[in-house]
Amino acid sequence: MLAKVLKKQEAAAFMPFSFPEIGEPKSQPKNVNDFVVPRLDDFQFEEKIIETEPFDSLDAEDILQNARSEAARIIAQAEANGEIIEQVAQEKAINEAKAGFETEVAERVAEIRGQLAETIKEISGLADEITTRAENDLVELALQIAKKIVGREVTIDREIALTLVKVSLGKLHNRAVAEVHLNPEDFAFVEAHREKLEFRGSLELVEDRSISVGGCLIHTETGEIDARIKSQFDEIAYGLLN
Repeated sequence: MLAKVLKKQEAAAFMPFSFPEIGEPKSQPKNVNDFVVPRLDDFQFEEKIIETEPFDSLDAEDILQNARSEAARIIAQAEANGEIIEQVAQEKAINEAKAGFETEVAERVAEIRGQLAETIKEISGLADEITTRAENDLVELALQIAKKIVGREVTIDREIALTLVKVSLGKLHNRAVAEVHLNPEDFAFVEAHREKLEFRGSLELVEDRSISVGGCLIHTETGEIDARIKSQFDEIAYGLLN
């Protein structure tokens, strides 16, 4: 655009001229000193004015419009790039958060697995103890049930006390001296059926309220025979639990 303006200005400033027609000299100079230099007034100049085109104001508007268009394009491109950068940043943040969450979950799972393995190890080490305790609990439960059953039976059937005394005296020598302690409720029945004891040694029956119903305690020269119901169950429990 600038070159076009300069070209027009140069065209306006340039004015062609022509040399005046000078006739042949009447006589040729014989030497250099005789040569006459023509004067400037002798030349005839032809002045011509070349009209230039008026300055086109639309060119400046085009430049301004192009500049605005380019600026709008740059701004739109920057906004688009900004949206892309923001989207990439969001995706990066999401990926980082996801990776952190997965790492935390993995660490927590590893911790739980370690605790579970330790618990399983402890349980395995206590297996025998747990089994023993379970067996002991079952034995104790069975003994408690048996005590209730026997306790009910001895109050109904007096033959139980008589049989228990007979079995206990059968462990002694025929010439032994025995003193049998019985619960008052069993004393009268055993006394009435003394002959069924079939003991040939010296025998004395004694009422003793400390003896539970159904059982007996026999004193001899060599020691005691504890045939009380509670003692019988204690012996059974000791044998089963130990």
